[in-house]
Amino acid sequence: MEGSRFIFNRASEFIRRADHMFYMTYPLVRDNKLIITMAENICNGMNYAIDALLMHEREYKRISPYPDEFGIKLDIFRKIAARYDINKESVNMIIDLKMFLEERKNSKMEFIKNDKYMLFNQKQELKSLGIDKLKQNLNISKEFIKRIGDIIANA
Repeated sequence: MEGSRFIFNRASEFIRRADHMFYMTYPLVRDNKLIITMAENICNGMNYAIDALLMHEREYKRISPYPDEFGIKLDIFRKIAARYDINKESVNMIIDLKMFLEERKNSKMEFIKNDKYMLFNQKQELKSLGIDKLKQNLNISKEFIKRIGDIIANA
């Protein structure tokens, strides 16, 4: 039980950090480069929250050992999410955000325009992540973290 709580605390820390950047730092400095940092914190927080729930399930021997690969963890999490009534919007958001950040690593061109971080992916498609979308992702992640915390605390 300590392992899942420790990982959950790390997830909460990432989400708090993203929240602080969004509501305190970003309005003060208005630097659009913070968009990526906030997105990475949200993504890391969601990943740690998924890991915390999977470890919680492992501690209670509800699932068998699994490899440390995002795709496999996500598949297992989707099966568990139905049991705990976790909405699919959270799962879709983490997939979209993770894909955007992965495409950013492989992108040859990225730029900032009108409070949006834009990039061209490998297929030469224009992708963007703006402040409005980031705020929506942050709110979804806060609800998600709260739900995972309730599950772990009530075990």
